[in-house]
Amino acid sequence: MEAKQPQLPVNTWQAQTTAAAIDFSVLARPHPGWSNLTRGRAGPHGDHLMLLVTFHGGKTSGSINNVYAYATGPGGFSLLTDSALRKISGVELSELRAVVRANGQLYVTNGSKATSNVLCFQHKSTEKPYHFTYMDTLIAATVNSKGHFETAIAHPFGLTFDGAGHAYVSNQDTNVVARVALDPGGQKGSLGTGSQSTYLNNLFPAGVFLDGTFVASRVGDLHDVKVRATPVPSANGGLSVSLNSSGKVQNSVRDVAIANGILFVCDEPSSLVRMYALADGTYLGASGPLGGSPTHLVLQNGGLFVVAGKLLYWSPLPASVTAASLAFQLVALTPPPGNKIGGISFAPGSPVTVYVPFQAGTSGAYGGSIYSFTVEQSSPSAVPVFSNSTQLISSGPSTFRDTPEFVLYVADSSSAAI
Repeated sequence: MEAKQPQLPVNTWQAQTTAAAIDFSVLARPHPGWSNLTRGRAGPHGDHLMLLVTFHGGKTSGSINNVYAYATGPGGFSLLTDSALRKISGVELSELRAVVRANGQLYVTNGSKATSNVLCFQHKSTEKPYHFTYMDTLIAATVNSKGHFETAIAHPFGLTFDGAGHAYVSNQDTNVVARVALDPGGQKGSLGTGSQSTYLNNLFPAGVFLDGTFVASRVGDLHDVKVRATPVPSANGGLSVSLNSSGKVQNSVRDVAIANGILFVCDEPSSLVRMYALADGTYLGASGPLGGSPTHLVLQNGGLFVVAGKLLYWSPLPASVTAASLAFQLVALTPPPGNKIGGISFAPGSPVTVYVPFQAGTSGAYGGSIYSFTVEQSSPSAVPVFSNSTQLISSGPSTFRDTPEFVLYVADSSSAAI
């Protein structure tokens, strides 16, 4: 996978001439390998094909604050470990969100207010294939004595890389996307002072912005944030935010992705995906309104998938900054009753496979499930079709007592393959 796009390699889609909607009533059959669930092995064939899963986490009953790893190879689907991230003294794991492979590392956003950092892990040859050792903290929040955030980093959610020495982190409590400058090893990063967007600096020459800001908020004065930032109108790319009755952030920026010189950003409250030029932060416009609140993005085979509650959309990617537009269409996928969709992940092959986590609830440990589907597409401009559904994991105390957030397919855990 290329560092500038921390998704899986481009795959060849298989032809499909029908696009019937998936009826969830037929998804009840368990995967044949599930009854043989085992821990601590890479499958009977020794394969290192894995699916990594993050959960809502936190401190409530049932919360999971580590990454589960499942074998997905010829030996069937089985649990390898419920602690893929090797815990280290002094580093707390809580509310893990995006998990990304890039720059020879495995990055995880550690999202709770108390942690608010991005952690860097590597697989070591002396370890089992499903264990990742903590290397360093890429970037972390700065909090003053009053508990107020002083920079853009606060409650991080999404993470992506541009392949030119920068990471982009979406932050729910400051409602901004931060640009992080990476060191040569990719394990440490830093925030520049104030706005990192030439576009914002030109628009607001006397503006005040949180350190590291690349995409700004429409509301600059937010709860537990020290800096009263300059509010940026929606017409200039300012991200929407909704507040609860106590004035705290309730819904804000979510996932981010990069392709063809464009940064894509989920504006959850506005039900839009916004676009910005990587070169200077220029606001390029937004998608049309979606039928739900967008939370997760995935790039695949020249297209952009966006999860919006119980809906999944797809659009061809814009070819360049000068042709920045999105035309989202629904992908036929029906979650279990009352469920939403989490962050999906694709596995290369013929045909391509997609892993889809379903969330029985959000904002807590509600449980969920994971299904796999075959992905087919008649042409690069056609809406992908999901078929051949297989239940891999069902909700329950012995499986998913917490809500799955993101999944990531891993073909090889070695750093050289990342």
